[in-house]
Amino acid sequence: MIKQMIKTTGFILPALIAGMFFLTLENQVVSAQELKLAHFMPTVHTLHQEVFLPLAQDLSDATGGALTLKIYPSGALGKGPVQQYKRAVTGVADITFIIQSYSSAVFPRSLIATQPGVTLSAEQGTRRLWDVYDPYLKEEYAAVKVLGIWVMSPTVLMTRNRPVQAITDMPGMKVRISSPVESQLIQSWGAVPVAMPITESYNALNAGVVDAVLIQPSALYQPWNLAEPAQFVTVNPPSPTSIVGLIMNKASWEALSAEEKAALDRLTGRAFSIKASILWSRKDVDALAKARGDKGITVIDLPAPEREAFDAAARTAIEAHLDRLEKEGIHAREIYHAFKR
Repeated sequence: MIKQMIKTTGFILPALIAGMFFLTLENQVVSAQELKLAHFMPTVHTLHQEVFLPLAQDLSDATGGALTLKIYPSGALGKGPVQQYKRAVTGVADITFIIQSYSSAVFPRSLIATQPGVTLSAEQGTRRLWDVYDPYLKEEYAAVKVLGIWVMSPTVLMTRNRPVQAITDMPGMKVRISSPVESQLIQSWGAVPVAMPITESYNALNAGVVDAVLIQPSALYQPWNLAEPAQFVTVNPPSPTSIVGLIMNKASWEALSAEEKAALDRLTGRAFSIKASILWSRKDVDALAKARGDKGITVIDLPAPEREAFDAAARTAIEAHLDRLEKEGIHAREIYHAFKR
């Protein structure tokens, strides 16, 4: 009898141990959660390589693999950048990268920071953005969980075949803009604003649909390669900039455990945003330096008197924009001066 029990146990015990192992493994798989992060840039882009991929690795490490990111680049969860905010709000993706100007009706206060002269660099602008976020901007992001918001470098003017050396060169030029906020500025210079996302800018400039593109210098080279259709770059007009962000679906955020929320908070926020702005802006510095040695590109530095003419027109456009926002009940000048402080 005892021999039979031992013999039977010899078969049962390993089976029990094996069953417990697989049950434990199954529970680990079930408890692991994967978040979908969607963006519209190609995989060679700085943000994909130096911001999003490291964030995915850091999050996996911080949670022991319990919470991971799967990145969908190049519009894999929906083509084009314009609907990125909506994709996060509706849960098409758990996390999306947005450019606020593509949802300008949602972010009128945030976009005050994009006006010329508000910031001189991406890092400076990002620090100021976070300084004013709680008192002035937070309500615009109520529908999502903000993981990061940061400012891009000031823009330059890339032209197809007409050099811009003075404001008198601008009348009649069709200029690609990324935001309705830039529309009054371009009109104040005598040009015609044409709104379109960056993904359409190469073909538009190459085909002459637009004469110029107002954008950060890094767009000259990979991945957007605007140095191919552009012959001239005017680098120091009073430049607007852009605000971008990494946002999360509210329900996806609430579904996380307290430990997972804490890990994600530690890896994102203000410090994450400042780092992202610095990494991206370095590409702008490098691209402009490369353009100065590029035989196919002529870089134009506006002389002081011509810069002043652009500045004067820009001030008129800024005041008109602030006036319009004030009429809509937004304390635009208070926010504008808070940014400039």
